[in-house]
Amino acid sequence: MTVKRKLPYNIFNLIKALSILPIIVAIYVIAYFAAFAVTVITGGVNVLDSDTAIVNEGLYNFLRFVLTLIALGWIYIKDFYRYDDKKHEEEVIQRKLSVKKSLKYTFRPTSIIIMLLAGFCIQLGTDGILFILGTLYPTTFASYKHMMETFTGSLSPLFIITTITIGPVAEELAFRGLILRYLNRVLGNKKRALIIACTIQALLFGIYHINIVQLCYAFIFGMLFGLLAIRFKSLVPSIFLHMIVNGSLYVIPEAFYGNVYHAALVAVISFILLAASLIIFIMRASEKPSE
Repeated sequence: MTVKRKLPYNIFNLIKALSILPIIVAIYVIAYFAAFAVTVITGGVNVLDSDTAIVNEGLYNFLRFVLTLIALGWIYIKDFYRYDDKKHEEEVIQRKLSVKKSLKYTFRPTSIIIMLLAGFCIQLGTDGILFILGTLYPTTFASYKHMMETFTGSLSPLFIITTITIGPVAEELAFRGLILRYLNRVLGNKKRALIIACTIQALLFGIYHINIVQLCYAFIFGMLFGLLAIRFKSLVPSIFLHMIVNGSLYVIPEAFYGNVYHAALVAVISFILLAASLIIFIMRASEKPSE
């Protein structure tokens, strides 16, 4: 009898976990057409001219993340912050307590400095490796470079602000808030199960970025953000770190690396500092769990 009840419950949560990515895609399609419609109505586009019949990227970026946040936020609250019995009530109370603790800890002055260091080191190290690979394999990285030049080039302030603020909240909610927690319900909370769940959500996070180059490093980022969410039982540290990583993308110029040897040195130093900063961040939290 127990097995019969547990199996459908696990399958249902697995379906929920795997359905988040298609939901995001559907929301992005809706946001695209909504942004296009608004652009046409406001006279920003001539639909008869193929050269100008394009969507306002800033508006589209804003709409897709806002709609994602609303839709997935509703699912998140419904599934993880409402309870029907005593057991779930205790889980919700513990979850709220974890959020309060992580908020208080993450936004201490020292913690902010550590996270800023970690975020910039992630971007510096990743950009250093990509610079090396792009120099060695220019043809393979041509499309990726073009995409990133567009992404960091002459974009509207709305696009940049949304990417740094609302974007990380929506993505963390989707992958670390919903997918990871649904998978935890399926696989359990033992260490091995948590690592498997974290790996799956990180893989989906990589796939979400579509481009093969982004898939590789987004998978690593997804693992890092997932491990933070697991360790603190809260999305606060991963959201904050995600914001810093996205923001640093607009601050660090490609010319900073100069040549392959300089880029390699920067990457090595950055990853060493990243490991040190995250170890310090986690250890300091362990030393003062009640504060």
